[in-house]
Amino acid sequence: MPTKELVTKVWIAPGCIVCDACETTCPEVFQVLHDEGTCIIRPDALNAEFTKPLTDAIIQAAAECPVDVIKFDKAPFEVSEAEAAKPSAPAPAAAAASHGEAVHAPAAEKAPSKKLAEPPKPKTVDPAIQALLAATMVRGGHAVIDRGVKGMPEPVKQASKMSPDELPPDGKYQRVLEKTKPSKSEEPTRRNVLLWTAWGTFGLAAGGLPALAFNRFMAPNVLEQEDPKVRCGSLSKYLSMAPGDVNEDYKPVKPSGFWIIREEDRISALSIICTHLGCIPSWLPNDRKFKCPCHGSGFKPNGTNFEGPAPRPLERFKIYLDGDEVIVDRSRKFLAMGPNDTGPWNDPDASIPV
Repeated sequence: MPTKELVTKVWIAPGCIVCDACETTCPEVFQVLHDEGTCIIRPDALNAEFTKPLTDAIIQAAAECPVDVIKFDKAPFEVSEAEAAKPSAPAPAAAAASHGEAVHAPAAEKAPSKKLAEPPKPKTVDPAIQALLAATMVRGGHAVIDRGVKGMPEPVKQASKMSPDELPPDGKYQRVLEKTKPSKSEEPTRRNVLLWTAWGTFGLAAGGLPALAFNRFMAPNVLEQEDPKVRCGSLSKYLSMAPGDVNEDYKPVKPSGFWIIREEDRISALSIICTHLGCIPSWLPNDRKFKCPCHGSGFKPNGTNFEGPAPRPLERFKIYLDGDEVIVDRSRKFLAMGPNDTGPWNDPDASIPV
């Protein structure tokens, strides 16, 4: 049986410009991902049995790729007489060379004659192409299509021989120049009145700036900061919590939120800032732990670190009672340096005993 070179593997090398040429020519194999800015090989086309029948389309797509990034491997396979008689897809020599293939004329073909036959002229010319050729001309240069100059008015022919510096401005630019010429009328125009008004306003503003700067220099600098103390409601609200429960009402408080936790014998306030890199963990009630979404640090309900890269437990804020009302003072923190370093938590201001 006769043999024929069929594509067994196809891939896309780096440098794709997402031009749609490959998918337009062979959509069964190529897919353009505009959102990701690349082209890919469809999963079915990773199988040699799928690409063999599409050999001509793949070769044609590779030939039409403007940046030559479509690569493929071929191998000889036995085919039917009818399949062998089909002409192969036209591929330029440059495209074949880019795939590492040698360009040889088949042995059965006759050597081409020295004088190539002139390609047949089209019966009709596209009107759009005809109009483009009729209007094509580069002013002042030598890249001029003669067909675009012939038949043109005499001023156009003369302008085609002039340098760009000698050419007159086009009609649109000429109108702009006329609009910008000063008016010969001695009466003030609306434009002049607006300009004078604008300059007068600018002068008043410029004169007032030194006074404003002096007042700002003499005024004291006052920084408004939020009160670090937060009133968190009645103590009974937290006594009703079961040991190990977490109250998240004050997590969104700016600039630094906190959780109020209930332990066996105390109530404490935990900072919501992870001690690893400053992310905000989430309380997972079903898992009974705080879990940081950034790098996976885990903290027990009392804030002790037990998994992930966090080096120490969550920080605690000062918490105390004002009558029956719970107050959290974020200006004072209690830092434990490790999971076993709970000494700072025994400070009377670090919790409310219950």
